[in-house]
Amino acid sequence: MIKQLFYITFILLLASCSEDTPVPMAEVYEIRNIGELSTTEYTVGKIVKLDDEAEEWYKIGDRKILIHSKAKIKAGVDLSKLKDDDIKVSGSAIEITLPPARITTFSMDPNLMRTEMESVTGLRSNFTQKEKNAFLKQGEEAIKKDILETGILKDASNNAEAFLIDFYTQMGFEKVIIKRTVQKDEK
Repeated sequence: MIKQLFYITFILLLASCSEDTPVPMAEVYEIRNIGELSTTEYTVGKIVKLDDEAEEWYKIGDRKILIHSKAKIKAGVDLSKLKDDDIKVSGSAIEITLPPARITTFSMDPNLMRTEMESVTGLRSNFTQKEKNAFLKQGEEAIKKDILETGILKDASNNAEAFLIDFYTQMGFEKVIIKRTVQKDEK
């Protein structure tokens, strides 16, 4: 009886001292199947102003217009771009080199665009829809030009890093190290 109790205690002791089973490598690389991970969304507004003063002698008066436009911009990382050597496992630690963040979607909803002010004086004609569309295109280009100054790529990288740390911690890793591939336009 004492001998059996000794064996049971020994087996239980061995079972409690053994390390956790390692995560299979195939599961470690499953993160790539997520593909494009958008982690940040910004809504950016821009006001386009045009003072269309008469340049020809026969055009009397001037035209002014203010158009407000908004764009929804999403940024994130493409996890499908992770290569095998971007993920290194050492025991209960994992190190991931994150692909650079990038803009994943850019959309301007026509319902969010509106004419704030339009003024036509003298003998000038109102702005045509074609002219208004051209001004909206200027607004879109201005938003795209200034987008990197918003810090959206840095926020997207930070959020992707937090996601990966949580993901691999839940998978059983005790230490998750994220390295970033920094691009010159990330602020």
